[in-house]
Amino acid sequence: MVKKVEPFGQQSIEKIRKSHINNTEVSFRDIFESKLRTSQINVSKHAQERILLRGIEIGEKEVDGINKAIELAGSKGVRDSLVIVNGKAFVVNVPTRTIITAIEEEDLKNRIFTNIDGAVIL
Repeated sequence: MVKKVEPFGQQSIEKIRKSHINNTEVSFRDIFESKLRTSQINVSKHAQERILLRGIEIGEKEVDGINKAIELAGSKGVRDSLVIVNGKAFVVNVPTRTIITAIEEEDLKNRIFTNIDGAVIL
């Protein structure tokens, strides 16, 4: 599932107008990155299948944790991260905010995670 880029809302347009009136610098990049940071998490088709197959429940706590982990990993330059939240493990592509796969706590033993360059454990 790929999230479409949403058009800027009236609030963003007003922010740009106010910045010009107050002579403060607010660039398109600043607004775009702000929108990107607050965007929701994408889930790959593979991850959707694993979540359904394994019966993994993802609630608000997990979503908040994944968002926090993405921010932390992104601040350190991590591209692909293992994120462990509430006993559930997710491999996440940080730049695209996409869950690549998901695993329950019971299935974490004797597992090897490859192609990651960071881990966030919350």
